[in-house]
Amino acid sequence: MRLAALLAALRPVLPLVLGLSLGCSLSLLRASWSQSGAEEQCLGAAGRPGPLGGAARPEAADGTGHEDFRPRIVPYYRDPNKPYKKVLRTRYIQTELGFHERLFVAVLTSKATLNTLAVAVNKTVAHHFPRLLYFTGLRSAKVPHGMVLVAHGDERPIWLMYETMNYIHQHFVSDYDWFYVMQDDTYAQAEQVKALVTHLSINQDVYLGRAEEFIGADEQARYCHGGFGYLISRSLLLKLHPHLDSCRNEILSVRPDEWLGRCIIDFLGITCVSQLQGQQYHTYELAKNTELEKEEEEEFQAALAVHPVSDVTLMYRLHKHFSRIQLDRAYQEIQDLQSWIQMHPWLAVLELFLLQVNESICC
Repeated sequence: MRLAALLAALRPVLPLVLGLSLGCSLSLLRASWSQSGAEEQCLGAAGRPGPLGGAARPEAADGTGHEDFRPRIVPYYRDPNKPYKKVLRTRYIQTELGFHERLFVAVLTSKATLNTLAVAVNKTVAHHFPRLLYFTGLRSAKVPHGMVLVAHGDERPIWLMYETMNYIHQHFVSDYDWFYVMQDDTYAQAEQVKALVTHLSINQDVYLGRAEEFIGADEQARYCHGGFGYLISRSLLLKLHPHLDSCRNEILSVRPDEWLGRCIIDFLGITCVSQLQGQQYHTYELAKNTELEKEEEEEFQAALAVHPVSDVTLMYRLHKHFSRIQLDRAYQEIQDLQSWIQMHPWLAVLELFLLQVNESICC
């Protein structure tokens, strides 16, 4: 009974199996015939390897034969008057070939929130990002367990942003394509942020986030609100770095995100955008005493970043809420896939057969 059911399920794919078998057999026969014919043609008149068909050996342009050819060995010579420069090879081959990692995340924290909100960020979303560092202005801060902290030694907000951009450029600009800057009172959906950068071109100068207007400035000028995080491309950071010193000395601002936005606009002419290349940077601003279980707005469900997160408990509740949404989405995809398999059983058998064939060939 089982054999009959199996044969009935495999009947639609039998022509494909026979065609593949026949094609592989003919390919093997043709390869063996071609190899035997080539071996016979390569034998000379005396029965030893020689030119095709016993033809005469080609002569060089100057009339000399191949027997007269001698390799010319060029000895290595190093000028003693020039300093010797040792060639250093990179540790990883991807570095030598110019490959970059996808995403680097910088979290700005402070003395008041280092042991509370920053720790909550580290326990919720930090392990979802490829690389995440915390930046603070404290001089000798005690680093919580499991966190990598960079202390600049100056708690002024503008100076912290300036030093953070310098540090990222100095240590990571050659290793990553995208740089995501956020505050520790921001909840970011790590999987959504990683999916966002996979749909953006790395060859374009990108300054993406929640666009806000400057007070009393041009209507076209926008800066990215630091509370909701923002994305900077590698090409933009490379162009921005030479102007950071000038921005620090010439631009006066109270907010570090406004200072950075003004620096990018004044020296590069690039403004913050919330939509780019068909991708939307969704954000949601939390109101006070918000009940997450009753938040059913589509804007909240699709948010990449939620701000402000006032305490640690709210950070964990947000993580639980969005994790449940992702889990329900995964279960729905599994259910849709199972329904499709039940509606198209022969296609499922065919895919399983091709997968087994591919594994046998690879092994």
